[in-house]
Amino acid sequence: MIKNKKVLIMKKTNTFWLVAMIFAAPLFLGSCATIVSGGDPSITIHGNVPEPVTIKTEKQTYPEVILPAVVQVDRHHLKGQRIQITSDNYMYDDIVLGKSTNGWAFGNILLGGIIGLGVDLLTNCVSKPTYTHFDITPLPKNQTEATKEDNNE
Repeated sequence: MIKNKKVLIMKKTNTFWLVAMIFAAPLFLGSCATIVSGGDPSITIHGNVPEPVTIKTEKQTYPEVILPAVVQVDRHHLKGQRIQITSDNYMYDDIVLGKSTNGWAFGNILLGGIIGLGVDLLTNCVSKPTYTHFDITPLPKNQTEATKEDNNE
C-alpha cells in the first residue's frame, strides 16, 4: 500500500512539473526582441571635428566627448527623438531619429506567442532606430554669423 502511494505521489509531482514547464516555456523562449536587443539602443556618431563636443540625448548628456562616440537613446521615444551636439567653436544640425520594426519581434510568432509579444510590446523592443550610425559636419560659428549678416544686408 505504501509503495502504491509513493508511485501515485511521484506521478502527481511529475505531472505538476510538466504542466509548470509548459506554462513557463514562453517566458524563457519568448520575447525574442527583448532578449536579443536588450536595453536602450546605441547610436554611433562620427565626424571630423577638431575639438571635443557635448552630446545630449533624452537619456543623458555626454560632456566633452571626442568623436567617434557611442551614446544611448531612450527606446520608448525613438521616433522624432533629437540628439543635440554642441561645441565651443562649431554648430551642428540635430540628429533626428526614425523608428523601424525590430525583426526579432517576429520570432515571437514562432517561439513566444502572445506572452512573448506582450513582453516585447511593453519594453518597446519591437522598435529600433532606423539608423544607428550618423556622420556630422561641423560649421564654424563665426562663419554662421557672417552668413547671417550677409543675408540681412
